[in-house]
Amino acid sequence: MIYYIACPCRKPRWFYEEAAKEYEKRLSRFCRVVRADHCDPGGEGDYVIGLSPDGAQLSSEDMANRFLSMESRGAVSRIIFVVEGNMSIHVDETWALISIRLPEDLTVVLLLEQIYRAQKILHHEPYHK
Repeated sequence: MIYYIACPCRKPRWFYEEAAKEYEKRLSRFCRVVRADHCDPGGEGDYVIGLSPDGAQLSSEDMANRFLSMESRGAVSRIIFVVEGNMSIHVDETWALISIRLPEDLTVVLLLEQIYRAQKILHHEPYHK
């Protein structure tokens, strides 16, 4: 599975960029993560999820189960996350990572952490060290 994060925000602050790189490193054993400042959805196998405080709130287990469901159906090869307010494209569903608005670079870190947590759940590994 490829997780594609589209966030055309200003250059991330260094501490958020370092945190994002750490989660990408941890995720590299489970999946591929691509961060970009643009989004080009519409390819076969793309599933687009918008991120907004107004979206559906999922527990870590629910998120893991959604990923597993998408992956096991075989129709989804790339999940595209679109950070709120940055693009006016069609989304298949909208998720809320938190019920308040956060800076875009912090939202990306929080999303990576949640993907990592979901992958640990799917691989029956403890999240906390």
